[in-house]
Amino acid sequence: MIHLHETRKYAALAASLLAIALSSSSWGAGGQRRDDKQKQSPPPRQSPPPRQSPPPQRQSPPPQRQNPPQRQSPPPQRQNPPQRADTPPPVHARREGVRTPNYVNRNGQGTFEKVPPVRGTDRTPPPRVRPVAQAPARNRQVLPHLQAERKFTKTGQGRHYDNGLNLRKGLAVRLGWQKRYFPHGYVHFPFYRQQYRAGACYYSPYSFYFGICLPYIDISVCAVYPPTVAFIDMPNYSGNYWSGYANVEDNNLINDPNLDQNEPGLNGALDEITETFQGGNIDGLASIVSPNMSIAVFLRGRYQYSLTSSNYVDLTRDAIANMQNTQLNLNYLHERSPGVFCASGSQTYTATDGSQRIVYMSFVLQDVSGQWTLTQVGTSPDVIQGVN
Repeated sequence: MIHLHETRKYAALAASLLAIALSSSSWGAGGQRRDDKQKQSPPPRQSPPPRQSPPPQRQSPPPQRQNPPQRQSPPPQRQNPPQRADTPPPVHARREGVRTPNYVNRNGQGTFEKVPPVRGTDRTPPPRVRPVAQAPARNRQVLPHLQAERKFTKTGQGRHYDNGLNLRKGLAVRLGWQKRYFPHGYVHFPFYRQQYRAGACYYSPYSFYFGICLPYIDISVCAVYPPTVAFIDMPNYSGNYWSGYANVEDNNLINDPNLDQNEPGLNGALDEITETFQGGNIDGLASIVSPNMSIAVFLRGRYQYSLTSSNYVDLTRDAIANMQNTQLNLNYLHERSPGVFCASGSQTYTATDGSQRIVYMSFVLQDVSGQWTLTQVGTSPDVIQGVN
């Protein structure tokens, strides 16, 4: 009994010693387990680099740009080109081809220099003989054979005159509202409008031919450049009725016997106007306009707009084609300025109801480089009424 108790005691002691031995073998030097040495811990997480601060602001402004050194000596002047010969070329030589034999050069010898005529040894001009204030209209004979003297070329687009003026080819009338005004079936000016709208159209220069000419044109072909001086004769009205031009009694040169001598070619220019508005020949008007100049349009004495010469002539072509039994009487001719004259009168036409109506017209002719050129026109009705 005692022997068995001792055996169990020694067995328990041996087990305790074995456990201690096994425990000491699993720990290494320094008190750390051997399996812990094999298990490596992950590397520590590196923190992101600190955020860099913005660059320091510039404390002082950048140095100003120094001006380049000024040029000490001026650049060499440009030498003038050699002058041409003393004999100047004729001005607007091409326009002379569309003149009628009524045109007279400024000195009658092939140049355009204005030479005053010799009136005695002292060269003192005598006083100009003035005609009666209310002079009758000068009877101007329209010569159809002069048409051959205006040279132009017909192209697919229309007429091309030797002076550079281009006129459109007639277009067939297709709209019903146009057929009333163009019974011949064609039209040359393509910018008519059926109704008046403020800001979109203007009254035509021929809007006072009531029922005969289409009264409205598109604003796109009109340029508002008022002339510095209005040279036309200003109309007067008593109520709604025409009462004459203002200040036309004095200095009326329409029948001045010295006009051809003092202003060569001016009578020829007046004949061109008569040939167009009475004879129905547009070539007369084409010969006194410049393709490089606009024509100022006045209605009842007030400036409205300016048209290119080609647009004005095309409008006139349509107007004279519709007029019947027309007669133009130029009663007044006034010198507004040196080389600027205004011719005024009346044109009679037959209205749609068969009555005789009158439109009063003014034409300003200006001496432009030796050519009498139309620069301003004005029309006024005999009775102020609504345009339809």
